[in-house]
Amino acid sequence: MNRKRIVIAGTNFAGYTAALELKELVGENHDVVVVANTHKFLFFPSLIWYPFGLREEKDITFDVRPIYESHGIQFIEGEIDRFDPPTNQVVTREQGPVGYDYLVIGTGPKVDYDYIPGLREHAYSIVGLGPAHRTREGWQKFLADPGPVVIGAAQGAACFGAAYEFLFNTRYQLAKNDLADQAPLTYVTAEPFAAHFGIGGFGNAQKMCEWMFKHYHIHARLSAEIDSVTADGVHLKDGEFLPSKFTMIVPRFLGVDAVRNTPGLANPAGFIEVDDTYQHPVFRNVFAAGVAVHVRPPGPTAVPCGVPKTGWPTEQMAKLAVKNIVADIKGLPFKAEKFGEMASYCIMDTGNMGMMIVGDHMLSPREHEFIIPGPEAHWAKLAFEKYFLWTRRHAHV
Repeated sequence: MNRKRIVIAGTNFAGYTAALELKELVGENHDVVVVANTHKFLFFPSLIWYPFGLREEKDITFDVRPIYESHGIQFIEGEIDRFDPPTNQVVTREQGPVGYDYLVIGTGPKVDYDYIPGLREHAYSIVGLGPAHRTREGWQKFLADPGPVVIGAAQGAACFGAAYEFLFNTRYQLAKNDLADQAPLTYVTAEPFAAHFGIGGFGNAQKMCEWMFKHYHIHARLSAEIDSVTADGVHLKDGEFLPSKFTMIVPRFLGVDAVRNTPGLANPAGFIEVDDTYQHPVFRNVFAAGVAVHVRPPGPTAVPCGVPKTGWPTEQMAKLAVKNIVADIKGLPFKAEKFGEMASYCIMDTGNMGMMIVGDHMLSPREHEFIIPGPEAHWAKLAFEKYFLWTRRHAHV
């Protein structure tokens, strides 16, 4: 068996999972190389708490380098300019070309702050540590001068779960600071109904969410398109203006520049089309996982909605891609699993409560779908955060 070099682009949920899974399966027989523009793993689910001072950077990040070194995985830190599938190379800005026999693209997304006027300048974000830190600074300014609040998920967005979590955590923090009466809260979303989530809904989540909106006096604008964001509020395309002293909007995602700079690798939005083995249809030694992958929405909506791919589905895609690389090396049959047929696991936090969401499929139809609300969901999310970070940080032990 010829020795192969498998390169993984990215080192967060998709890349980190793929690297460790792959090295465990191939051992010393093949080379595993990770190329990424950072050596820090970031636990994105905890960014909903960061703006409120409930987490610090050290709590939700760790250095991947000692872990990779202990597993015999080579790590190259550098910005990827583009991929060159015909010559089997990853072209980096600092290190030059990195050759591969197999490639796994787990780069995550590029956050598009420029498709809505004023979104970058006047709205806060929690998609990334830098944006979440800016949001923390904005929250402190808001506490000193409170007023109306707008939280939203813009047209084309996919991380609806994070938008809901931040919405309800904001509601909780307003109550803790005795600001509920001074800060009317509005949720703006591209979804056609509450708790659509970009997947067509889940169980009785819509009724639960509508009850929470009513109970907590949260106003909702559904199937909403944002025309622009200004310093004093949000302008919708139907002409309505929502005044706001603190605006947090989850934008749409695009594929990262390195993918978009590679002809034939992705669709116009920069997402990689793959089959159910997470293999590229043209470049057969290229696989992709996580947010970098294109997943078609389960059905049309009046306003475009993306499909969430972060967390659990990202890890499952990465594991399947890795298994199929090993199968290809060994001449074994591939394993296939449609995105919509993956199991669904999610814990949504609402400040001091939450919802545990479990289903046998990501997309309908489902035979089993359960939503368990209550304070135990909040504690379960905290416990999962601690468990996940401890096991990943100590993966070299």
